[in-house]
Amino acid sequence: MDLLTPIAFAVAVAAVLAADILDGGTIRSLINLPAMILVLAGTIGASIMSVAARDLKAIPGFFAKVLRPQSTSVEQAIDDIAALAEVARREGFLRLDDALLSRHVAPFLQRGVQLVVDGADEGRLRMVMEQELAIYEARESSGALFFQTAGGFAPTLGIIGTVVGLVSVLTNLSDVQKLAPSIATAFIATLWGISSANFFWLPIGYKIKNALAHELQAREMIIEGCIAIAAGQNPRLIIEQLAVYKPDRGKGDRAPGAPGEEQTSPQMIGR
Repeated sequence: MDLLTPIAFAVAVAAVLAADILDGGTIRSLINLPAMILVLAGTIGASIMSVAARDLKAIPGFFAKVLRPQSTSVEQAIDDIAALAEVARREGFLRLDDALLSRHVAPFLQRGVQLVVDGADEGRLRMVMEQELAIYEARESSGALFFQTAGGFAPTLGIIGTVVGLVSVLTNLSDVQKLAPSIATAFIATLWGISSANFFWLPIGYKIKNALAHELQAREMIIEGCIAIAAGQNPRLIIEQLAVYKPDRGKGDRAPGAPGEEQTSPQMIGR
């Protein structure tokens, strides 16, 4: 479970509460049930209207992914690709089926290797895998779009709540003593709208979008790795080629040798 997200959310909420208390306010003054219902329910309703019904079912799953991210490990994928390339070079493509059974590889890599076993050439392999990647990107982008859309609606719903509150205040001007507290209460809706957008909806949307960018990069690397396996390239050369996708690349690290092969000099790689 990703604990950073709930911890960061708690810190952001605590900052608002602390600022209110230090300014002489109370936590109770920030709790207004009508404003909460209008902003939260209104934001959810407006956001649901902006997406297709077929995409709506996946929204709870996107929220779960924020708490339990499941991304492809670039380092592990490179190790798996190198090991599978070694099997393909030494024992042939048909032995890759057995190699897949003995290794727990990423599903996208498994489908790519299966295409290699089925005899797909480089063009066919790239086309099929890139089509699947495009479909995956479109599906995952819809989740980020939903939360970012909600982040746009929330402040507007907060303003609407404030206007509704002010209308109620202006229709009851007979009690002057309650005028100032009523106006303050009306502005709570704006606070809830802005806070929910910046502390919940938008951060989740951007986190999904950021995770998608990293996953797409990892899958693009897998496509290049599968093409290299199909071409029968040297596992050591494949590792060097794919090492640029590592997150920490450029810090002086050197790609490890392929499984079952000795370290070779750059001059010997191409021989």
